[in-house]
Amino acid sequence: MRAMPAFQPYKRLLGWGVLLSSLWLAGCQNRVPETPDAGYTLPQQALLQIQPLSENARTTPLDGLDGQAVTDLLAAEIAGQRNQVDFALQLYLDQASRLRSSELARRAAYIGQYAGDNQATIDAAAIWSATDPQNSESRRLASTLLIQQGDYLEAFEYQKELLDLKQETHFSYLAAQSAQGDRYTRDELLLQLNQLRAEHPNNPDLLTATGQLLYFDQLFDEAMQAVDTSLGLEPTNVRTLLLKADILITRQGPAAGVRLLRQAVKAQPANLRLQLALARTLVKDGDIDQAQQVFARMAKSHPENGQLKLSLALILMENGLTDAARSELEKLVATEQEADEAHYYLGRLEEQAGNDDAAIDHYRRVKGGKEFLQAHSRASRLLIRQGAIQEARSHLALMRVTLPEYRIKLYLIETNLLQSLEQTDAAYQLLTEAIRSEGPDFELLYSRAMLSLEQGHIDAMETDLREILDADPNNAMVLNTLGYTLTEYSERYTEALLLIRKAAALKPGDPAITDSLGWVHFKLGQNNEAIHFLQQAYEQMQDPEVASHLVEVYWVAGHQEEAAALMAEALQLFPDSELLADLAQRFPPLMRQAQQQLQAAEPDTGEPSAPDTTAPAAPAAEQPG
Repeated sequence: MRAMPAFQPYKRLLGWGVLLSSLWLAGCQNRVPETPDAGYTLPQQALLQIQPLSENARTTPLDGLDGQAVTDLLAAEIAGQRNQVDFALQLYLDQASRLRSSELARRAAYIGQYAGDNQATIDAAAIWSATDPQNSESRRLASTLLIQQGDYLEAFEYQKELLDLKQETHFSYLAAQSAQGDRYTRDELLLQLNQLRAEHPNNPDLLTATGQLLYFDQLFDEAMQAVDTSLGLEPTNVRTLLLKADILITRQGPAAGVRLLRQAVKAQPANLRLQLALARTLVKDGDIDQAQQVFARMAKSHPENGQLKLSLALILMENGLTDAARSELEKLVATEQEADEAHYYLGRLEEQAGNDDAAIDHYRRVKGGKEFLQAHSRASRLLIRQGAIQEARSHLALMRVTLPEYRIKLYLIETNLLQSLEQTDAAYQLLTEAIRSEGPDFELLYSRAMLSLEQGHIDAMETDLREILDADPNNAMVLNTLGYTLTEYSERYTEALLLIRKAAALKPGDPAITDSLGWVHFKLGQNNEAIHFLQQAYEQMQDPEVASHLVEVYWVAGHQEEAAALMAEALQLFPDSELLADLAQRFPPLMRQAQQQLQAAEPDTGEPSAPDTTAPAAPAAEQPG
């Protein structure tokens, strides 16, 4: 067996660390708020409070009730009344799965969305769908959440079920959001859409979705044909009109988009999305005065809607008109409309201008809202850049006291701050203090586990992951993380296989888990099983780690041609991958064969060029910025 690799947190193990790193390191792009026209929204009464089960459930009695179920359901009701939402959710989810009850699954789904636990909501919706085959609400909810978290192919399956049930579908919304995914996923979606269109040739939603994916592939003639066919069937569909505008803008310039959108707004003068798209396109066309007039009309019709003014400011920012954007943002602050977001973007403008002190001041004025964590993360980063490390830490500590509802996230931001300074011991100590103060919080434990992995303390990592599993034994992500870690950094392969198999049973088809299954089978010397799972994983997720695993298994198992071919492909797709570089260093003959294949493919230069896997930007009203 080869020597253990250097300790490094592989991608699938990062979890919360990746999320918080993105808050800490990455700037949030300018975006135009959108009023969604697709997906599922939790009923208003569920947002206000969690009603007792008897007020929501049907009169049909639950089958299979026993002492354990009654005890757990009573405990869940009491927990809900005491606002112990996470505990109530887990109990309902467990019993919904155990009793195969659609009513309990429905209840768990509502609570999961109320609590903001997307994965639990998806799990509950899956049980709800399986136990109530004619229900559309569960499928719409699951599809919306899966799209939000980037699981487009799984969401597609729920949309197909809605189509089979003859319910309203949102394939076009799914296709538009797939701009955030990879080329392989979009190609697979297009293939499946074409198959569905053969069965439903006059479905406008399928036509628009097809046009969207063809647009991403820069097949503009075919995309326009699909869009025009869709509009012939449903001429006022806003999403299709916006897609046609995007195609026109890409091919003929903003003026062509303005002409189409003016006609669309004239036909549907009350539609805010069309008006927003028109204003945005006017800015692109250089007609700022007309764009401001459009926003003025919208603001007059909706004086209470500060989002409209914010939209104008963000469109101006996006197009480099910083003075005009600053003016609109300052108006929002003065009128106390969308003040938190206005301060955040004013901070962004000051930061871009090099006015760090002014930027810090604006970021610190953000007291809530969706930009809160990003604002205080950026303020801390700027303070560090000025050498004021202790001030940055003190500010985050003050925010934890002032706004305790954000304290967990603020602890994690400070942890990432310390890690960026390579103060890993201090980061570990801070997480330990946070866990002592806040209790065994999942995010804190998981982050400390990832930090332990980075430091090479596998026993400490396992301890934290085991504590999470003690409270949540069906957490597929943590099961997979622990199983993969044991596979990679120990020889406890049989134990790792059991953990990963359980994760796979809980979340079948997840490519990261499938990759782990393949890798642990390889470590057990079961090469055929390893190849089976790794091929599945790579088909679903073209990723350098999965590719490196499959290449190595091919090579060791004696499939040298397949290994060299895949290595050549992976080097084109991921030329900077350290994992592939390590593989090439450990298996020089493999690298030689791969290079020969690359040279044969590129006889003139001998240097392969990576294929274009980019797509045009998503439609302006859906993927701004």
